[in-house]
Amino acid sequence: MIYLDNAATTRVFDSAVIAAEKAMRDEFYNPNTTYKSGVKVRDSIENSRKYIAEKIGAYSDELVFTSCATESNNWVFNCGIKNKKGNIVISAGEHSSVYESAMQLKSRGCDIRIAPLDKNGGIDETRIYDLVDENTALLSVIHVSNETGVINPIKRIAENIRKLSPKTLIHSDGVQGFIKTGDSLHNLGIDYYSASAHKIGAPKGIGLLYIKRGLGIAPYICGGGQERGLRSGTQNTPYIAAFAAAVEQFDKLADGNRMHNLRNEICDYFVSNGCKIIGDTNNSGYIICVCIPNAKAEIVQNLAHDSGVIVGKGAACSGSKRGNRVLSAIGLSDKEIECCVRISLFADTARDDAMNAVKIILDSANKIRSNHVG
Repeated sequence: MIYLDNAATTRVFDSAVIAAEKAMRDEFYNPNTTYKSGVKVRDSIENSRKYIAEKIGAYSDELVFTSCATESNNWVFNCGIKNKKGNIVISAGEHSSVYESAMQLKSRGCDIRIAPLDKNGGIDETRIYDLVDENTALLSVIHVSNETGVINPIKRIAENIRKLSPKTLIHSDGVQGFIKTGDSLHNLGIDYYSASAHKIGAPKGIGLLYIKRGLGIAPYICGGGQERGLRSGTQNTPYIAAFAAAVEQFDKLADGNRMHNLRNEICDYFVSNGCKIIGDTNNSGYIICVCIPNAKAEIVQNLAHDSGVIVGKGAACSGSKRGNRVLSAIGLSDKEIECCVRISLFADTARDDAMNAVKIILDSANKIRSNHVG
């Protein structure tokens, strides 16, 4: 199989498997015990935390390990807002874990304001600044769209928001931007940042929340006081080790120029065959959303799978829902959305595999059209 649904999840690196297995077999001790074997495991966790922090431009004490980015996002919305009576601003392009968290607060009477997207899928910056005021408690803007791969200018937005409303806390869902954009979190100037390890070659079930140093946040899980008392529960030592190993391996493989060149080549091929690329400006290079006219994405997906290619048709977490909230916000019609396929690359995706897959995807679409004509 040629696997091109890496925005949904990724194959686990061998190095991450080895790191997790070592932790399970040899370093199985509870890291919160006081005897030497347990202390050694605790030191291993801190070494992993320090390594990841250095790679993303943060201090190690700013990272708290969670089970996934969905948990991290929920934590911010449930515990990370100081002004409980203030309004909250999010973009229309947010992942469902941010959007639904905001909707939960709205159901309790919170003033939720949604900034629209432009035609390319990025946030409409002008509208953000119109929506934010001195009572805005939290602004949440996704770093890289999980639907289109468009990168939002988080640093510029944060700088402008600090001028408009210095007390506003700024959060970014960084699931598709983590490691891939090369941004330093300190340079972005935000307060919270969420990430999930299974998007970069680590197992499912481990993520993190960046909490800017000095920023108080209420604990999300109470108990024995692990993770500086913010997220109690015995740490997932094997997956934390795998997380650090995956960061190291991904960092070695990552080549931004190669990914952008490959993405451009794929996009050019689709466009030359009458397709439309959604989110074609300022893209991360890893995600391509393509509208293939008169070919329903679900059928294309199934036919391509039968021919040895796996692609997505939007966010995996929304697979059971009809329509697509984010693509609708860009201005696509229901008919166009039905024909949108999401191709997502990985740091080690080979050019030949990707281009062969693209041809199979288009062949699948042509089969659908032929059947309709017949």
